[in-house]
Amino acid sequence: MSRLFFRDVIYSVSYGKIKYLAFFAIAACLTIMKSVEIKPFSANSIDVMFLMLQDNGTIRRAADYQVPFYWEFIQFFPLILIGDFLHQDESSNRTYLLLRCRSKIRYMIAKIGWMTWQSGWLFILLFFLIYVLSSLILGDFSLGSSSYFQQQIMPMMEAKASPASLFVHMFIGFVVTTMVLSALQLLCIQFISPIATLFIMICLCSLSTFSSSKWLPAIHSMILKRNFFDTAHHLTLGFSVAYSLLVYVLACVFAIYAFVKKDIL
Repeated sequence: MSRLFFRDVIYSVSYGKIKYLAFFAIAACLTIMKSVEIKPFSANSIDVMFLMLQDNGTIRRAADYQVPFYWEFIQFFPLILIGDFLHQDESSNRTYLLLRCRSKIRYMIAKIGWMTWQSGWLFILLFFLIYVLSSLILGDFSLGSSSYFQQQIMPMMEAKASPASLFVHMFIGFVVTTMVLSALQLLCIQFISPIATLFIMICLCSLSTFSSSKWLPAIHSMILKRNFFDTAHHLTLGFSVAYSLLVYVLACVFAIYAFVKKDIL
């Protein structure tokens, strides 16, 4: 099983290297744009992360709705990378891999391990990229409370939170949300086409931009719907982690069960 996992890690990077470069190149361009935009206001990298990764918040009137383009890009692109590899590998190499490992369960557990790894390292690199680029442009490598944070971000809060807390909420939120949506992708492709699966994921994410229900899986990467920006809906980090892990485990278990029951060989 460990061989399958490391094989997936190496092959996914080799197969998707152009797409990974495109993702990080676009993220770098967005970082540079945001950093230059707020440089006159004594900002630091935490401020840039917030502006790049924020959603559109709680919608109280339809007229207030704005499409959160940056959030959608950061949330959708990793799902496309993960879904594309799962589909390509299954359609091209599944039979060979199953004959080699002789176990459908080991095959699926390796894929689940790869999805978890993918969800983690993509956002580690993304946050590191934003930090380095924005710090170089702003000339400030600190992660503390900047003048911009105090004057522009803190007034938006209903409950006080430090820059460090904001960073932790954003990072963990994106990781666990990507894990859940990836597991749901893995489950859905056992029954329907990858295109239909991606459409379902897009609908789930889009629905979360309209709704404030904490039971939607994509809402947990939305920083403006957290309890310190929106105390009315009580979306805490603890709930997000517990709920996301529960949905992730259930989706993975059902995906394994569905795959084992499929007549493949």
